[in-house]
Amino acid sequence: MYRTKNCGELNIKNVNETVELAGWIQKIRNLGGMVFIDLRDEFGITQIVIQDEDLQEQTKELNTETCIHILRKNCGKK
Repeated sequence: MYRTKNCGELNIKNVNETVELAGWIQKIRNLGGMVFIDLRDEFGITQIVIQDEDLQEQTKELNTETCIHILRKNCGKK
């Protein structure tokens, strides 16, 4: 299974859970210290926030409509 939740399905009950999402990038915004990715699937949109510098470097290779898989352990924690 390549995802545990659908985009748009996450809520406050999912804090501290390990979550896997899959979908395509609708929008990418780089604000210097953070990168925001709007990840979309047929069920909705989830905003991904990337603060890790190594991961931010990897996002430079991504374009809109690129399909990606996200694994976030302990969702909601910093």
